[in-house]
Amino acid sequence: MIGLVAANVEVPTEMLAWQGSGVGCDHPDWDCISQKTLSVPTPSAGEALIQVRGSSVNPINVDLVIPSCKYLPPPLGCSAGTLGNDGAGVVVSTGSSCGLKVGDEVYGGLQGAYAQYSLVNCAGVALKPKNINFVDAGALPVVAGTSVQCLNALGFPSKKANLTVVIASGQGGTGAAGIQLAKAMGATTVITAATGAGIEYVKKLGADVVVDYHQEDLWDFLGDDTVDAVYDNFGVPGTADKAMHAIRSGGSFLVLMGGNGGEISENPKEGVNQVSFGFASFGSKELSQIAAYYEAGKMIPITAAAYGFNDVKQAWTDKESGHFYGKLAIVPVNSTTFLV
Repeated sequence: MIGLVAANVEVPTEMLAWQGSGVGCDHPDWDCISQKTLSVPTPSAGEALIQVRGSSVNPINVDLVIPSCKYLPPPLGCSAGTLGNDGAGVVVSTGSSCGLKVGDEVYGGLQGAYAQYSLVNCAGVALKPKNINFVDAGALPVVAGTSVQCLNALGFPSKKANLTVVIASGQGGTGAAGIQLAKAMGATTVITAATGAGIEYVKKLGADVVVDYHQEDLWDFLGDDTVDAVYDNFGVPGTADKAMHAIRSGGSFLVLMGGNGGEISENPKEGVNQVSFGFASFGSKELSQIAAYYEAGKMIPITAAAYGFNDVKQAWTDKESGHFYGKLAIVPVNSTTFLV
């Protein structure tokens, strides 16, 4: 049965979605997640309903399903609802007090992105970049939104001359976004770590100096007082102490908090500012900023592969293997997996 909303857009009453069962499981079976038929949600005030054209695999999606999810503190824990937390799509209906309109092409945080339709907070999305497709746009919000907020906390955008920024890990999602954003936001030189084919990959994104982490430790490579900002997006214990010698007085170190247990230094160098960055809170402002960089030609997509809606389990298994660069996308409107 079909219902009608504004502008004569037809929206079905039911949809397919991937949901967690509330208990943990592991690859390759992922037997605690399954595809279900659900009612299409109705937007409340400040919300919009979008047809999801692209989503992605973020570490948090998997962390909330693997067996260790039962040890996560409230309000976290094992996923018991629709999976996925970012994406891109087309607005098909809106609640009151929403600045979006039917037909808008948006990207941002989604309330259950692994679904054919998803609710969004109207203040948590922005118009997607006009020059990239829904699949590439849907892979961006969490990693690019997080990275732009981290760089904001490090003092960017900046018009200072000869700024050198270190991105601890360049090959993953936050690194691939962070390298490009650092350059777009004023960095003169970006240094990162990668290995194998990842070295050429991060150079394509704009990295100026790449340390092969299988050959040399990034922090040993750096000279004393040679960098202005460190974005530690890998976040393992001890990194802050290892990095301190390289940061100039007046510079900054930021650790992206996560499952690896990284922390700021208890004995920082005098004059170095430290930031512990927890959960991202990006919204329309940050996403519009990112879209502007794309439309100005300062950034390129970071999608490694796109998985059809029936292949979510395979996408998660591939994510756990780590044998890719950038982001893995989920495409609810396509049942076929393809490389991009």
